[in-house]
Amino acid sequence: MEVVHSLGILSLNRNVDENVGFLLTNKKGSYCSFYNAPSSRYQGLFYFDEKTMDMYKFIENIEINGNNNVFNLKNGFYFAERRKEDIIESFTMPMGFNSLIYELNSDNEINLFLDCKASTGNREWGRHYDIFEEKGRIIVKFTKKTDRREDTTDDAEEFILYLAIKSDKNAYSKIDRWIERHYSYDEERKSPPYKRYVYCALRLAGSRFVFSMSKNKNDAIKECEHVFNNIHEIKNKEKEDFLNLLKSESIKKISSNGKISREIKIAYINAFNSLNNLVVNQKANYGLFAGLPWFFQFWARDTLISLKAISKINKELAEKILFDYLNKINDDGRLQNLVGQQNSKNLGNADAHGWLFLRCKEAIEKINKNKDIINLIKKSMKSIKQNTNLRIKEYMKKCNLIVRKKENEYHKTLYEIESALEKSMNGLLKHHTKAGFEVNDKLETWMDTEFENDSRSGIRLEIQALRLSMYKLMFEITQNQKYKVFENILKMKVKDKFWNGKILADGLNDSKIRPNIFIAAYAYPELLTNKEWETCFENALKKLWLDFGGLSTIDKNNTLFTEASTGENTKSYHRGDSWFWINNIGALTLNRINKNKFKKQIQKIIDASTEEILWKGCIGCHAELSSAKQLESKGCFNQAWGNAMYIELIDEVL
Repeated sequence: MEVVHSLGILSLNRNVDENVGFLLTNKKGSYCSFYNAPSSRYQGLFYFDEKTMDMYKFIENIEINGNNNVFNLKNGFYFAERRKEDIIESFTMPMGFNSLIYELNSDNEINLFLDCKASTGNREWGRHYDIFEEKGRIIVKFTKKTDRREDTTDDAEEFILYLAIKSDKNAYSKIDRWIERHYSYDEERKSPPYKRYVYCALRLAGSRFVFSMSKNKNDAIKECEHVFNNIHEIKNKEKEDFLNLLKSESIKKISSNGKISREIKIAYINAFNSLNNLVVNQKANYGLFAGLPWFFQFWARDTLISLKAISKINKELAEKILFDYLNKINDDGRLQNLVGQQNSKNLGNADAHGWLFLRCKEAIEKINKNKDIINLIKKSMKSIKQNTNLRIKEYMKKCNLIVRKKENEYHKTLYEIESALEKSMNGLLKHHTKAGFEVNDKLETWMDTEFENDSRSGIRLEIQALRLSMYKLMFEITQNQKYKVFENILKMKVKDKFWNGKILADGLNDSKIRPNIFIAAYAYPELLTNKEWETCFENALKKLWLDFGGLSTIDKNNTLFTEASTGENTKSYHRGDSWFWINNIGALTLNRINKNKFKKQIQKIIDASTEEILWKGCIGCHAELSSAKQLESKGCFNQAWGNAMYIELIDEVL
């Protein structure tokens, strides 16, 4: 099948031999993701309830009657197209609407398959569909009830969903048939159930369709009517928004660089666009999804790791998120793991606060740079003040007011940051510090799964590096000598206990070799000298390097190493699987330490990440991870920090 990235003179195409798909969002949490053939319960059209932060599935698949062999997939960035012989399907999910616009290049009949449910819900019984017409629209009412075959009660209503459908022909017939799907991707991931009955509801005729979702029937009807009647304007707005995204300074810098390949340029724009697609930016609800389809929550760690890249897309939103997290610091100095409905909400988080400090450091550096500019302006204004012209004097008064206002804003911002970070530091020193080290319980680092007692509890390398960077920043903003003392003592202890002259251990009394050394170097490069880092990286790469251009999450000689991804079974998750965000941060730090010595590894990581974004899995999105044995697109279809670190990597290296 041919995959096309359609971007004017930067367009690319290639034939691929795997089941690939696309993902579109409405920037308020809802999304659609369709593949050549349905291979997962998490493909289809999904609705995000902003009030409860629950995700619901509506449409399982849309199939053209008698013709479903996809031989061309076009990534239009703000839309997707699929070609099936002489039929072209177009998908658009407009920003701010819980609707899918589905268009064909000619009149055809389509079969609509539904699987209304909570995204992670898999119960088979108690699913009731009611299909009727109202005000010229087809309405599907879905009611989920309990059933004694699976629940403790019977016939108790759980929730109701509404799907409003409008087409240019308004011609349909009910099929009313249940069919069994076999989901090969879920089976490969060991994510049961691998089979599920879905509802073949309707056969619709026409060339233009709108599907609108809601928990409220009237809202679904109203939105469906509006979107259908304004399709042209809405699609033009989607195009305009994407063209505005292309005007960002970061994209312009990369796309105009003649030394960068077309593949990397398009992968960069895709990463930019895919990260933006994970942003939820509504007045009452804003943040960044960690990834789709599973991580539809605002995870503190993932968000703060991604925040530098987010600031390149939407500076105001990034600042808003940063200060939101500053206000969410708990009394123990940490941040809550996530916002949203998930069991992991109760897990502790040992590193989000460290990433918060790193992003605050970057914000402070920008403020200080702006303050320097203001001081230059003030110096120039001082010489102009000698002019006796009344009009110039009046103008200078206005300029002086603007400068003073900006100075006050910076002073207030710096005070807010300092106060919040001091609260965090005091809490951490009291509750999470032992013998000078920062201590965490099991499953509290980014490697938050357990297998054969491998849970990373205790005193971990990257957590100490983050604490060191925190001490460094606290001294810089407060000039309190105690932080300099804390930094020097901890640095000495970490070097003494973790560094053996060849490699940094992953934890105190845990000599495993893991790529967390690259996080440590990113957070606190002062831990080792450049020469020592070179030695550390050379020895680590011998144990972690994967030939396709990635890093294993554990020493390949370790008994826990697993070369093939085991999916939901956590055996390989942090014990072999190669995470794209870690690969990208690895290449970034290798470049900072010695770009000439590590040139080959840096380029291979860039090439592998670029390949995955462009041609594998969910086209245009950076996936969560790959197996260690070969480059694959595994795990979450679109992962925030993978996209974010690819953006950082390309910005800095090329």
